Amino acid sequence: MNEKKDFLSSLADELDTKNEGAAKDDFEIYHASSKSAAELRNFKDQDYDFAENSVQPKTASKSTSMGGASAMPKATATPTPKQAPKPTPQSAGSLCDGKKSPHSFQQEELKKIDKKPFKLDPKILIAGIIGLIAIIGLVWFFFFAPKIPMPDFVGKTINDVGAWAKQNNIETAGIIINKEYSLEYDKDVIISQDQKAGSKIKNDTALTFVASKGADPDEVIAFPDLMNMTYSEIKDWIDTNKLQKTKINTQYNTLVEKDLVINYDLKTGTESNFTRGSTLTINISKGPAPAGTVAIENFVGKTYAELEQWANSKKILLEKTEAYSDTVETGKIISQNIKVGESLEEGGKLGVVVSKGKAVKIPNLVGYTKEMLDVWAATPENKVTIVKKERYNSAPEGTVIGQSLAAGTQVDQGTVLELTISLYMPQLETNSRAWYGKDYLELIKWVDDANGKGANLAAGAWAGEVCSDEYKTSGQIIEYSCLDASGNQLPYGANGCARPMPIDGKISMKVSTGSCYVSKKFKYDSSTQDLSMFKALCSANGVTISMAEDSALTGSEYNVYRSNGEAIVTGTELTEGMSIVIKTAPQPTVSPAP
Repeated sequence: MNEKKDFLSSLADELDTKNEGAAKDDFEIYHASSKSAAELRNFKDQDYDFAENSVQPKTASKSTSMGGASAMPKATATPTPKQAPKPTPQSAGSLCDGKKSPHSFQQEELKKIDKKPFKLDPKILIAGIIGLIAIIGLVWFFFFAPKIPMPDFVGKTINDVGAWAKQNNIETAGIIINKEYSLEYDKDVIISQDQKAGSKIKNDTALTFVASKGADPDEVIAFPDLMNMTYSEIKDWIDTNKLQKTKINTQYNTLVEKDLVINYDLKTGTESNFTRGSTLTINISKGPAPAGTVAIENFVGKTYAELEQWANSKKILLEKTEAYSDTVETGKIISQNIKVGESLEEGGKLGVVVSKGKAVKIPNLVGYTKEMLDVWAATPENKVTIVKKERYNSAPEGTVIGQSLAAGTQVDQGTVLELTISLYMPQLETNSRAWYGKDYLELIKWVDDANGKGANLAAGAWAGEVCSDEYKTSGQIIEYSCLDASGNQLPYGANGCARPMPIDGKISMKVSTGSCYVSKKFKYDSSTQDLSMFKALCSANGVTISMAEDSALTGSEYNVYRSNGEAIVTGTELTEGMSIVIKTAPQPTVSPAP
């Protein structure tokens, strides 16, 4: 408010200056005229304003001096206050009060306009708070709240926990399984869990379970009087104490009553320190064997022939399996599937394993030389039938490069063992001109034979076919050369064939089409060639002729025949060196002149 009044005082001082002759445009702004209070308010802070009932000053005329300084005339104003219920402070009616000082502005009343405070409806405020809480709750529920329901794993297995964890993407690193002995729970069954069943957890929540290791095998168990116990009592004793290595065998017995103990065998520990993990076998009687049953005897070590004789007399069927044995001779029984003392009904099956004797153990023979293979095959315990097949290979000749039975295989004596032996590389030449002049098909056949042994060669007249006066027969080999798989000539020898050829090699040949000399020849045409012309053609092309007469011909007619009497028809080609017979009409006899 003080800041507002200081501003108006400065305006009054400015008006005094104007009365003394200082011309300023701002004086007109504050001159008592028809200007409204609203124009003054534009200079002020918007929080303040003049009172609406201020007295408006009368308009005073403005005079100017030609001397350049303007004089402010005296002006008076009669206040005409508006009627109101309460009088308001008097406002200055003129900017000058007769003393050339606009102190009447100090009597203007400045009024502070208080803004009404914003009032929020409590209902809206409460609704907003509730909405914000709901949004926070939803964010927490969808992004932070545990969502995985915790099952009750007590009585279930460790595998059940693992499957559940995998299904729900539970981090298994945070799952701890502690184990302890339990008589109540079987091995790997959950005894307890730290997270309550039905609670909600996150996938990274640490979980702890206690699982059973089963009954303690070292716990001492009171040893009962087995010889006076029945089968059911012994069975209950075993089940109640969860004995781990106690077994019951039953067998027919004519001396001990059914379900009573024949004997027992405690293999570990003693009766006084018998534990849950002690090994105990109890034999209980099934009573006498019923009619139509056969008591099984011990056939281990006996021959299969002996067993067959017994089985036939007892009407027992046999199931024979053969196996190798280093200790049991060939043909003798190694084991049987029904124990001695047990019975088998007539028509039942008894299974036995019969020895095939010592097996021949096949080693890795690949790489053996001929001498090494001979030594191995001569050993008595390696009695197999060896069949060899030879193949071209880069390994030295006679080396084993393959075998039909894998290393480590056990086979019967006499079993066929096929071995692949290296022939080394294919050798084309035996001398430097071995194939010159031979028919190219002979070389193709040699290649086919070599390929049958793995040479994988290729051959062809890739160098072309030309005539040859040296090799006049068509198909004769004029030249040949040996190449590698890429078609490059091998470096050794004039034609590259002096050394063994590589696998996948090639043989290129040049083949004769026959002699380069072309014999003379012409075609016989009876329609265009008269006798004299035909004779001339025969003479010019080296065809030998002989003449003969044919009474069937007349005039200039003639026929041509081969030397064997076969007629030569028109269009036949006659070549140099041929011999033909020309038959013409008989010539008339000429009488001598008188």
